Amino acid sequence: MSMKKTLVITAIAAAVSTSAVGVVSAAQAQQIVATQQSLISINDNSVNVRSVTLNGQTLLSLRDLGTAAGIYFEENGRGITAIYSEHMAALSGSSKEVSVDGSVIQLQNAIENVNNSYYITLEDFASAFGAETTVDSAGQVSINTVQLVKDINRTVWIDSSRLLASQITDDGRTDYVVDAATGAYTELLKSTDASDLVVAPNGQKAAYTLETGEVYTVDLSTKQASVVSSDQSIKPELVWAADSSAIYFLQGDKGSIISKLNLADGAITNLLDDKVDYKANLNVSADGKQFYYTVTKPGAVTADANKPVEEDDVAIDMTGTEPQIFTYDSSVKDSKPVGLTTAADDKIFVGTAADGSKAFYVSIEEGKPSSLVSIAKDKTAAKLVDDKDVLQAVMAGSKIYAVVDNNDSELVYEIDTATGAKTELYTIPSSVTDLLAASGTPVAVVADGQVSVNQNGQWKKVTQ
Repeated sequence: MSMKKTLVITAIAAAVSTSAVGVVSAAQAQQIVATQQSLISINDNSVNVRSVTLNGQTLLSLRDLGTAAGIYFEENGRGITAIYSEHMAALSGSSKEVSVDGSVIQLQNAIENVNNSYYITLEDFASAFGAETTVDSAGQVSINTVQLVKDINRTVWIDSSRLLASQITDDGRTDYVVDAATGAYTELLKSTDASDLVVAPNGQKAAYTLETGEVYTVDLSTKQASVVSSDQSIKPELVWAADSSAIYFLQGDKGSIISKLNLADGAITNLLDDKVDYKANLNVSADGKQFYYTVTKPGAVTADANKPVEEDDVAIDMTGTEPQIFTYDSSVKDSKPVGLTTAADDKIFVGTAADGSKAFYVSIEEGKPSSLVSIAKDKTAAKLVDDKDVLQAVMAGSKIYAVVDNNDSELVYEIDTATGAKTELYTIPSSVTDLLAASGTPVAVVADGQVSVNQNGQWKKVTQ
């Protein structure tokens, strides 16, 4: 269920501000403290919150903060009970203690009763209710009380407003749909033997296989899973058709065959069976006719025939095992795959142009900065980024986002795949381990296991 707090406003909440639950200090009893209005962003909504200054310290109205954050208050004889999300907190005036689900949290300052309303410091509100607070360079205070999903292992975009986040535990994997603006999340699927979910281009479904080979889809709105193929051949990679009507896949434990699964009737068609093993990184053009993939040959294993077998003394020659990029045109009768590369550099495949005209990869050579390279069907190669060490590159429709080394930080470039034009977008910390992007989505980054989305030039954390 959604972890975003639901706004509940009742007459009981209003009673919190007018009921004298705590003990009023002697100093406050002798004077009326003037209140002010402070504009604060709470869960991305700007609200006016009453504030007071006591002993040089700013305190904020508990009622105003709680109402905006969706906290439900109940008054009892000993104090206030606050109910939010799946938690319950007990508070009382003039106390530095808050009991949350039976565990005591020590506040830095006591909750104060001022003019028959309760006030709390921003830091103590965050401690009591598990909120995150930030203050920007202009002094604008922001509070986020949305609980974020934690310990995420993999994240991909669904569409411009949603992310798919996967969490692996000893009990299996749980997949969540995460709101990219707020971080609110809902559980999508629990599994113990499902492959990673592959999201359809239309954002409606995701596909996966089981260890036994069957292909399933799960509806990203209704969360209903359905089997679309009972074929039990091993399928190491799934790739959606551009119109989300079919799924292409590599078949066999060595990824030898390229096949197509039609979702309407479950029919499987083998498109390429050239007896070449170890295909990977399957990419398909928008028209479903042009295929790109890599082939990596295994190392040659040799053993000294003069030594006893039980010594297990073998050598592996890795010469010629560097990945090479191939293309295949299924629309041409009797066509055969064409190798586009032969060089001994290591190649990290990035993706292909939608029209199938070229592929992109990161080239890694010993003693040289890694570079972003395009390779056309006629084998023409061009370096798109070679002035800085390319750490990562992500295909996003007609754009590629490349992360490059910048000494003590990293830069993000946006590259137009048609023209090769390069634009510098962001400077990001070197602690960033992954960049996430897809066609039409914002850019997101992963640092210290937490996902942050760029929203109007500001990075907002959406997973914990």
